[in-house]
Amino acid sequence: MQNYENFSKKIKTLCIGQDFRYLPTCPSTNDYAFELLAKEDFFEGTTILTDCQTAGKGQQNSSWEAEPYQNITLSVILCPQFLKASEQFYLNIAITLAIHDFLSCLVPEVALLKIKWSNDLLYGNRKICGILIQNVIAGENIAKSVVGIGININQKKFKHPQAVSLSQLTGLMYDLPFLVHKLLENLESRYFQLRQKKFDVLRKNYDERMFGFREWLWFRRENQILQGKICGIDEIGRLQVAFQDKFQTFQFKEIEFLLERM
Repeated sequence: MQNYENFSKKIKTLCIGQDFRYLPTCPSTNDYAFELLAKEDFFEGTTILTDCQTAGKGQQNSSWEAEPYQNITLSVILCPQFLKASEQFYLNIAITLAIHDFLSCLVPEVALLKIKWSNDLLYGNRKICGILIQNVIAGENIAKSVVGIGININQKKFKHPQAVSLSQLTGLMYDLPFLVHKLLENLESRYFQLRQKKFDVLRKNYDERMFGFREWLWFRRENQILQGKICGIDEIGRLQVAFQDKFQTFQFKEIEFLLERM
């Protein structure tokens, strides 16, 4: 068990992590966050962290593998009411950039750390972080968001061959509370940038760190395997890909990266 005693008193943030809820074990920090939303038992920035997540979730109801006491598994409640529903992908951009900022100080080669659209982080072709953002829409705006984050830190073995941890990359073991402290600071910095609606800066930073940006990659689309070049994302976060004969945009899960061929 990690030592998170008086954690919120030590963190140097104004919002994120100031209301800090530590759970030794829970099925899903995102589910727990939604329970807090239903009871209105939260502040903006409320952070729920567990050492042992027994039913972690990924995108599209996939599972998230995390060995107990070895990784960072947490959720943050945000209230980005300044964002229209049509602008919700900018929250994904801000969160993924914050985690890239965090990991870039720790990985051996920053150039190998990339954001894989829509919101995973890879080191080389291997996944080091997964993110699940669930938004509550009210009218034309986002009322609340639950941001679930799983980062592989000290775990040594994975069932999935394309997963990797920070410890596997560096050979070091890390103090998790110290890293959580730094992560929350990075999240707040990028979230405040989002609040200021610096969309152009955020999109530029995202493109620069995007996996496969302006490179020829292998994809699977409707049971076809083909090569394409990522050109960026559009205003609502769809992936823009140039193929040999056409240019297309895709929603999440409409196209698949074939990492094993890269």
